[in-house]
Amino acid sequence: MSSRDPKQVILDAALAVFAKVGFDRATTAQIQARAGISNGALFHHFPSKETIAEALYLRGLAAYQSGLVKALEQHSGAKAARATIRAAVQHHLAWVEANRDLAWFMYERGRPDWQPAHGSEVRKLNRATAGHIRDWMAPLVKTGIVRDLPLTALAALVNGPAHFVARRWLSGLTTQRPTSFTDILADAAWVAIAPHRKRPSPTPLPQLSLSGLIETAALDAASSISPPLPRGAWSVVQLAMNGSAQTVPVRAKAASVRSIRNDGDGRLVTIEIDVVDADGSVTAYGSVICLWRDSETSTE
Repeated sequence: MSSRDPKQVILDAALAVFAKVGFDRATTAQIQARAGISNGALFHHFPSKETIAEALYLRGLAAYQSGLVKALEQHSGAKAARATIRAAVQHHLAWVEANRDLAWFMYERGRPDWQPAHGSEVRKLNRATAGHIRDWMAPLVKTGIVRDLPLTALAALVNGPAHFVARRWLSGLTTQRPTSFTDILADAAWVAIAPHRKRPSPTPLPQLSLSGLIETAALDAASSISPPLPRGAWSVVQLAMNGSAQTVPVRAKAASVRSIRNDGDGRLVTIEIDVVDADGSVTAYGSVICLWRDSETSTE
């Protein structure tokens, strides 16, 4: 029998057996043989395989959370906030690597709500660690360094991706060491909990007065009649319109020519203009009289 604490000897033996044959197939007799103790000694400390599992989970949780608290204490203050997040992610991945069998057991069989033997101890550990995290967060939230998040959301954003990587490594789906993902996961975690920067306001669409939109369309239409004349040969002499909008985004609406009527010998035209919205609805109407200015065209 080892001179070590018999409880620790039993837990180490149990973990080895669980890792080799699985929790369901493991027996107390196998654990007893692995630990090298008598049947009575085993049951003196743990009355069942389930209580051994609870104690093993509690031991792993205590070791993991102790390292997490040290990571928080190692980097303190606003300037070190990002380094703290990286340390938390690094701690999780490194702990899984260093404690592969225990991490596998805690993922596959451990539960955070063991009852009744160790449930209160698990909750006590969780409350203490939560208190350390809140103490770390409070001044950073107050100064706007990190977002004000519920602890559950914070844990999901910071270590959720690390849990995913750890599970894949433990199950053999990837051979890449978990710690090799530290930088990319830490960067993603920081982006997730840091306040979102306000996006610059989009550049507003250029605005054109309703009358300007109608006049432009009328002059274009006048210059296209037969015989075609330069746009500069025409001028607006009268404009009548209706419509609620005084200005419109130039790309949001378009002017459509409803009709063109020549008066006299073609030097005077009346043009009816519809202002059409993006969905094709007519939102305004204009009637424009354009005059052909002789002075501009007398040389032709």
